[in-house]
Amino acid sequence: MATISIYGAGQLGNSTAELLRKVPDHVVYGPFRRDERNKALNSGADLVIIATTTKFRDVVNDIRQAVEHGSHVLVSSEECAFPWAVDSVLADELDRLALANKVSIAGCGVNPGLIFDSLVLTLLGAAPRGCTIAVRRTVNISGFGATVLRRIGVGKTLQAFQDAVAREEILGHAGFPQSMAVVASAMGLKIERIEKELLPILTEDKIDLPGRFPVAKSESAGVNQTYTAFVDGKPWFTSHFYGHVDLPGIDKSAMDEIELSLNGKTFQTIQLKPGIGSQVGSQNMVANSVVRILKARDGWVTTADLQPAYPENFRN
Repeated sequence: MATISIYGAGQLGNSTAELLRKVPDHVVYGPFRRDERNKALNSGADLVIIATTTKFRDVVNDIRQAVEHGSHVLVSSEECAFPWAVDSVLADELDRLALANKVSIAGCGVNPGLIFDSLVLTLLGAAPRGCTIAVRRTVNISGFGATVLRRIGVGKTLQAFQDAVAREEILGHAGFPQSMAVVASAMGLKIERIEKELLPILTEDKIDLPGRFPVAKSESAGVNQTYTAFVDGKPWFTSHFYGHVDLPGIDKSAMDEIELSLNGKTFQTIQLKPGIGSQVGSQNMVANSVVRILKARDGWVTTADLQPAYPENFRN
C-alpha cells in the first residue's frame, strides 16, 4: 500500500486524485490548495505529487520540504524533467538531499515525459547510430484553463504576443529543452545550443471559450513553436508544437509524429492518430507513475532512468 499526498488543487491535481483513488492499494490525501501547503508537504506520505506550476524555481522549496519529511516526489513542472538545464546548482543540491533521505525525485508528464523523450529513446534503440530527430505535435488546447491558455499565448494581438515573448511572460508549451537534455544525457551527447521560435496563430474569426475568455478576430488562438538543438555544430533534435483552441475550425487534426533521419534521409517515421491529449495524457502519466517513482533509485532521476509507466489494478 502506498500513501500519496497531492499538492495542487487545479485541473491536474483533481483529476490525478480521482484516478489514484480507484487503485485499491493507494491511500490518497488531498488534493491540497496553496493555503494547505504544509498539510501536503509535511504529510510524510510515501509519495508527494506536486502539480502546481511550470518553473523549477517556483517549486524548489516545495520539493525540498517534502523530501526533508521523508517523501518521494513527483513533479508535473515541465522544467523539472531535467532541472540541470535551468539551474545545475539547485538541481545538484536537491539530488544530494534526496540521496541523503533515501528517496527519489522526478518530473514527468506527457511533454516532457513521453513523446519528446521516452518514446524517442525507445525508438532510437532500434535505429542506426547517428540519427537526427524531429518530433512534431499538433494539439487541441481548448480544454486548458484560462491561466494556462494565457501562458501559452492565447488571446494576444501579434504585437502583444511578441512583446510578451520578449518579457518571457509567454512560454508557449514549456519543457522542450528538458526533453532534449534527457535524450542527450542518456546518449552521452552535449547540446551546444538550442534555438527557439514562438509564433502566434492568429484567428480570422472570433472564438468563444466558455468559462474562460473569448478570442477576438486577429488575436492568437494558439502557438506555433519550434526548438532546435545543435550537436557538433549541426541540428540534431527539432521539436515542433502546434497548439490551437479550435483545430476542427482550421481543418487540422491532433497528431503526434516522431521522425528519425540518417544522412539526410528519413529512416523511420511513427505517427499517433489522434495525438495523445495534453490533459488526459498528463493526468494518466502522473497517476501511472507512482510505482516507478517508488521503485526508482535514490536521488533526482529522469524518465531515462525510470521503468515505463503503466496502469495498476484499479476498480471501476
